Amino acid sequence: MSNRLLTTLATLAAFATATGPALAADYTFKVAHTNAANEVQDMGLQKMKELLEAKTDGAATLEIYAGGQLGDEQQTVEGVMLGSLDMGMTSNAMLSNYVEDYKVFDLPFLFPSIPALGEKVDANWDMMEASANKSGFQLIGIFSSGIRHLMTSKPINGMEDLAGMKIRTMQNPIHVEAFRAYGANPTPMSYSELYGALQAGVVDGAEGASTGYDGMKFYEVAPDFALVGWLNMTAPITMKKDTFDALPAEIQTALMEAGAEAATWQRQYVVDMEQPLLDSFAAHGVTITTPDTAPFIEASQPLYESQLTTDGQKALFDALTAK
Repeated sequence: MSNRLLTTLATLAAFATATGPALAADYTFKVAHTNAANEVQDMGLQKMKELLEAKTDGAATLEIYAGGQLGDEQQTVEGVMLGSLDMGMTSNAMLSNYVEDYKVFDLPFLFPSIPALGEKVDANWDMMEASANKSGFQLIGIFSSGIRHLMTSKPINGMEDLAGMKIRTMQNPIHVEAFRAYGANPTPMSYSELYGALQAGVVDGAEGASTGYDGMKFYEVAPDFALVGWLNMTAPITMKKDTFDALPAEIQTALMEAGAEAATWQRQYVVDMEQPLLDSFAAHGVTITTPDTAPFIEASQPLYESQLTTDGQKALFDALTAK
């Protein structure tokens, strides 16, 4: 072997030794969700990754798995609980099956806007964090999944048009009872099954946000979109409490700061994206209707009493709705 080649190899080896550790984060947190890549929830996680890397000089990062790559929402929550997944972002509707105080966020027409929701979440963070901790989770951030409407196979001009329609809901008791109150036949099923169910006529429609309607191309199989705004949906980001507690203090701080800052950014991003998305639906042949929401709101009122059954739920509800 020539001296020149030996010198070159030695130089490359020295370079690899010097630069290798700097290229790899000391803490890589796998985070999973079921929304499409580059949908608003995923964009929030990308922002959180950027912030986390900046706050730790690259010592910590996120490895994001979008689109249900690591399982559906229930599997995501259970993966976090078991410690087989570092972090999960799911709909509140799924997480509230495990953190019962969070059922408050499943109630219809609770917050008038995403900024109003964000303000209440930030003001009552300590209470929400304590609720998560009781169930073995560490709350990292609260993203928005948007204001939820109706996607259907026929136009919805009023609540009476839902009579007898099979409407897919999340696997959440409050959502089921809400759509039963609206006169529909609620049909809980996994998000990953929804496109096929709409296409095959297994369901006549579903509730969902404009972001998901666009990201998953549901307009291809449900060309009618009714703006009812029945739910202001949150998407909590959680870790297993024991996993979080075992991290160095500076990594814990960076995670919490990155989560809070990304949540603020992401909620505003959802607001900014709403009207452009609605405008874009015309190009896909979508019929948009604006039913009177008063009958929906009236039909929702009994849920506020029947579904809040624990002291923790009632205390959180009082805190979130305080003037």
